[in-house]
Amino acid sequence: MITDLVKENIYYTGKVFGIYILWILIHYVCVYLYLYFCTPSTITGFFMSPFLVPAIHCQAFRWAIYNGGNSIYAMWFILGAWIVKYITPLHFIDNRN
Repeated sequence: MITDLVKENIYYTGKVFGIYILWILIHYVCVYLYLYFCTPSTITGFFMSPFLVPAIHCQAFRWAIYNGGNSIYAMWFILGAWIVKYITPLHFIDNRN
């Protein structure tokens, strides 16, 4: 009974962390793809970048970079809140007379 509960918790925890790992991977890959495809590091790329940046694939890369960054930020915020919850003890004031 307890082993089933532990297995179930491990399964769902793995799914949640898998989503965050996927967002980190998407963010990391899209940063380099954006640099390669949308802002080439040549003089020709400098002059072509105003025409490349509005392209649909560059917009998709920017969306993934922005939302990936927000997801990573939220992950750290949730992790920090969870750690603070377990580090700080709760003190209840008993107002009964």
